[in-house]
Amino acid sequence: MNDLEQLDDLIIDDLKIYQRRDQFRFSFDAIALVHFCRFNGHYRYIDLGTGTGVLPLIGTSLGAGHMTGVEINDVMANLAQRSVTYNHKSDVISIVQGDYRTMSYHQFGPKPFDGVLVNPPYFDHHGGKVPGDSNLCLALHDMCTTIDDVCKSASRLVKYKGYLWMVYSAPRLSELMASLASTDFIIKRLRFIHGMIGKPAKIVLVEAIKGGKSSLIVEPPLVVYKKPNVYTEEVSRWYERK
Repeated sequence: MNDLEQLDDLIIDDLKIYQRRDQFRFSFDAIALVHFCRFNGHYRYIDLGTGTGVLPLIGTSLGAGHMTGVEINDVMANLAQRSVTYNHKSDVISIVQGDYRTMSYHQFGPKPFDGVLVNPPYFDHHGGKVPGDSNLCLALHDMCTTIDDVCKSASRLVKYKGYLWMVYSAPRLSELMASLASTDFIIKRLRFIHGMIGKPAKIVLVEAIKGGKSSLIVEPPLVVYKKPNVYTEEVSRWYERK
């Protein structure tokens, strides 16, 4: 490892992950998303913009049969691949360096994926300060990758009746709904995430099905903290060692 790298403990399933202090590091959004998914051990999944590979690492420990992580940043893709090797998961995780906006499922096999996961850049670059670092901008802001880009890519990669799971900005949910509808996705489940009880939701978890029938379940809200810096019981359970 160089001076910028660190090997962090994910706590979950004794997993470790390589990260760099000068690159984007995963946040609570990713942890919430992977626990919102419903995995099948016989299915193949793809994570768009995998970063350091946190979703495939945890997802395969939570029941996903095989996961492919796609990452455009070659530094991050290298970290993700090393984390896969470190955790002895090369048989169930593949890391691909590239731009998912230009990919189709044919590049990965004869059949589309059963499910797509994505924690996309969802900060509106028109509505606030954009980071000067290009890698952070790419990961966080929609200047380079719009929500339309994300949904179109997911639609190309997933099978008919396949799943899309996403974490997104709650205040921008209407934009996401429009993009999903234009790419033949129907939202099936929503769960809003609140920092504390009584606070507005900042992010939302979304499950959609390509070509699904209209029906929607709005799940009970996920509250992260019961008091400052103290997780609620549900969130605490995610971090218990197994």
